[in-house]
Amino acid sequence: MIIYQVRYNGDWRVFTGNEMGALITWWIWTNWRKANPSADASKVYILNSAVSSQIVKTIADAEGFKNETTLTGFKWMGNRAEELRAEGNQVILAWEESIGYMPGHTLDKDGVSAAAVFAEIAAFLHTQGKSLEDQLYALYNKYGFHLVRSTYWMVPAPEVTKELFSTLRADLKFPTKIGDADVASVRDLTIGYDNSKPDNKPVLPLSTSSEMVTFFLKTGSVTTLRASGTEPKIKYYIELITPPGKTQNDLESVISELDQLEKDVVATLLRPQQFGLIPRK
Repeated sequence: MIIYQVRYNGDWRVFTGNEMGALITWWIWTNWRKANPSADASKVYILNSAVSSQIVKTIADAEGFKNETTLTGFKWMGNRAEELRAEGNQVILAWEESIGYMPGHTLDKDGVSAAAVFAEIAAFLHTQGKSLEDQLYALYNKYGFHLVRSTYWMVPAPEVTKELFSTLRADLKFPTKIGDADVASVRDLTIGYDNSKPDNKPVLPLSTSSEMVTFFLKTGSVTTLRASGTEPKIKYYIELITPPGKTQNDLESVISELDQLEKDVVATLLRPQQFGLIPRK
């Protein structure tokens, strides 16, 4: 998990890359809509990577603009932004959770522009008597909590990774439940399978050189298992998504839900005892 420290009114607050992605999504979209109050938003896009927060999709579905996900890396987001713009669309932002924001017209992550945008957000909120944290909870209240947890387990041998993922997808009989939550659909970019699509073919490009499987739960939450291409480890990305209406006072219970989901993901998908996985120190 990538984190940032932001100083505000003399205090430090740690933000994850996904939290800052939520804030910059709100800010860029809000200002576009203010500048274009009657324009058709169906040709306006905000992009983010497949392992970044789904909050962009949630906001897009509620507000009427479009969200697309890409594989991780700005070569994918930059290329897709260029394609969409060539088709007459506007791409007003792209980002991923691992330190990267692409505001404006650039086709790569731009730290200088992103820093200026975040300073602008903080300055505006200060005029409203609010902090970045206040606004983040306002977004969660309106669109639902989107809490992401990611870490990894070490793999004792390369063949273990292959065996683990092979058992997950054996005969395309993926797990249908993770804990008490039913699985709505599965996207496997290693073999090119997505049972949410009529032809079972994913929209995203294949990633045949590395393992990557995503489970979309009927609760709205999402989890992705992804094998590292450079190290002997399997990463997981879990996002708990709640209904709108919750406040900061609900945070403790929401985190408890996330804790349980993480336990269920480890037990159902990773199965560390079965495969001899080693926990991250």
